[in-house]
Amino acid sequence: MMIDKDALQPTYKRLDELLGSDLLLQFYEEFRGSQLNLPMKLYDREGATRAILKNYPTMTIKELSDQYGYSQRWVKQTLKQHEPKNT
Repeated sequence: MMIDKDALQPTYKRLDELLGSDLLLQFYEEFRGSQLNLPMKLYDREGATRAILKNYPTMTIKELSDQYGYSQRWVKQTLKQHEPKNT
């Protein structure tokens, strides 16, 4: 199906610019008529926690914060909560 880019709704026009026409059509077929509310964070807390624990200390706290979209404070708290307990 050919897309007339000049006739697209503004949202679909932007998606076409970002994704290209083929992916826009796939997106449209999958989600048309749906109202999407997208989270601010790309990664959920559990997944980010696992990744942070896996990648620390190879990556710095700042790098982890930037990579997973959580504050440096949250990353530090997460690391502290998962420290091995010395008994």
